[in-house]
Amino acid sequence: MSVRCVAVVSCALLALCSARADAQANCRVSVVPLAFGDYYPVDRAPLDVTGSIDVSCRGRAGLFLATISTGSSGSYTNREMQSGPYTMRYNLYRDSARSLIWGDGTGGSVVNGRVKLRNGRQDFTLPVYGRIFPQQSVGAGIYVDDVIVTIVF
Repeated sequence: MSVRCVAVVSCALLALCSARADAQANCRVSVVPLAFGDYYPVDRAPLDVTGSIDVSCRGRAGLFLATISTGSSGSYTNREMQSGPYTMRYNLYRDSARSLIWGDGTGGSVVNGRVKLRNGRQDFTLPVYGRIFPQQSVGAGIYVDDVIVTIVF
């Protein structure tokens, strides 16, 4: 018997721009949510997907950092999606090997960022690697978690 679960991580967007007089920037951010699709608890392999955070900045050169919140679980090491009374463990990573948990630099997590090298407009794509851990005993349903992406320039 298999249980069909559809899992989605949606991202709320909070763009924070800290700007000095000599490094002002105007940044636009868009997030491609992670849609895991169907999850089958009997599968032995993790369910992996990729999304992205797209950042477009105008203005002077400088560094920006991107953080992702813990979501509903309150923990970077054990993010959870919810469906009624059920929870499903997953995580978000900065690297395709899924070894660097993307967070805010606390609790075993790391941040991501880029250096805007030139004045004017420059675009960046930051891949987000998601993983649902295999063989979880979960009920059927649609599982969702909301995380906040923060960009500080």
